[in-house]
Amino acid sequence: MSELALPAAPRKFRPALTIGSLLLSIVVLTPVLWIFSLSLKTSRETLRPGLLPTDPQPGNYVEAWNRYGLGQLFLNSAMVTVGSVIVTVMVSMSAAYAFTKIPFKGSEALFSLLLLGVVIPPSALVVPLLIEMRYLGLYDNRAGLALVYVAFGLPISTLVFRGFFATIPGELVEAARLDGCTELQILWRIIAPMAKGAIATVVILMFLANWNEFILALVLLRNAGGFTLTLGINAQLGQYTSDYHLIAAASMIAALPVFLVYLVLQRQFERGVAEGALKS
Repeated sequence: MSELALPAAPRKFRPALTIGSLLLSIVVLTPVLWIFSLSLKTSRETLRPGLLPTDPQPGNYVEAWNRYGLGQLFLNSAMVTVGSVIVTVMVSMSAAYAFTKIPFKGSEALFSLLLLGVVIPPSALVVPLLIEMRYLGLYDNRAGLALVYVAFGLPISTLVFRGFFATIPGELVEAARLDGCTELQILWRIIAPMAKGAIATVVILMFLANWNEFILALVLLRNAGGFTLTLGINAQLGQYTSDYHLIAAASMIAALPVFLVYLVLQRQFERGVAEGALKS
């Protein structure tokens, strides 16, 4: 099968798009380059002007890893993020399949209700969530935090999968039913292999959101032994002074998993975006 590509822009708009893309890249990459440069500086040099370090210190990364206990923080973040992403993908795929391929009364109203989760920011529900987690015995619990991430990730994930499943011919599903397949078999053996682009999109979005999430983790986790990376790095900020070069090094290390996930799923993600654009 030939590779899908987005339609080319009209020739007269290409220079403007090129310049716009270049400016956007500069805006996005400048903070990253600044943090990387800061991570290689000495403690004294962090407060001096200048982008490039005069005496690069790659050992800052080793010192940050050991001093801040990044190994345990990585493990905590991985457990919460990977667990929540897997559950989110499985539940949202099942929900989207039901909304598109299993007609039932009130499906549109239920889907509209689910979409309310897209427009309600998590910070608006912090107090009710804290009370609920305490009542359920899930406060200061990584599983409880992962469950909250799943709840907030379901609306947008279901929306993505529903848009893809709506393009799959109903005749394909009916033929599978006539062959004796159950709904779960149709979903996981027939539909899921066709939805690699949508799955990659959801995995990248949810991994990025959950790995970098701070507010909910700050409210729902109390014991430092269970802190995620965002909380652990934030805890290193002092009231009067901080080792900014080590914090920058820790931040660069923390960003690596997101980069690697995108690198692995990049092809499927771009293909999913292209397919969605063409089908639209």
